[in-house]
Amino acid sequence: MTGKNQFRRSGTRLRKEGTLWFQQTWNAGETLLGEAQTAGFTFGRDMGAAGTKFAATTGRSTQALQGAMHREAREWQALVLKTRDAYVAAAEQRLARAESQALSTRAALQPGAVQTAILRSVHDLLERAQAGVDARLSQGAKPVAKAPSKVKAAKAAPKAASKAGQIPLRNYDQLTAKDVATRVQRLSAPQANAILDYEKARKKRATVIRAVEQRLAAAS
Repeated sequence: MTGKNQFRRSGTRLRKEGTLWFQQTWNAGETLLGEAQTAGFTFGRDMGAAGTKFAATTGRSTQALQGAMHREAREWQALVLKTRDAYVAAAEQRLARAESQALSTRAALQPGAVQTAILRSVHDLLERAQAGVDARLSQGAKPVAKAPSKVKAAKAAPKAASKAGQIPLRNYDQLTAKDVATRVQRLSAPQANAILDYEKARKKRATVIRAVEQRLAAAS
């Protein structure tokens, strides 16, 4: 009897454990199905909202692209019209200039116009020729004084030297004022006087004249 009772108790416990397992499994399945259903609803709602947002964004972008394309088309159309108008205006201007040049050429080729142009040119040439003749005659009536040439100046130099006395320094005319002022300190009073007279009559260099006068003052 003891074994049978234990067997019964074990069966009872197993049934209870099995019933408890079944109930817990059933509850877990119901929970899983509810959560899956809820998640499906949430996913569908989120996907619907995302799709709506995507469609709205795409629609706005498409409208913006269409607007930009329309603006570009209008600008290109305006540019083409401006270019066409400018080309037509330029062609009209060229045509007007060509017509004006043709009229001018036709008028210039008329016999009277050609004769007038020739007579005017001849008249201008005669006036210039007369002006040149008058200028030559005026120059001949009033001779202009010519500057003394270098040859005459060179010939005049010995005369000045002879009046001022013999210059004691060789190649005096090629010496600078500084060279003359340095060398004059070694000359005698008559020689310094000769240089002073020559310099006053000829070159009139203030540096030389001052140096000679200082030399003469020191000698006196």
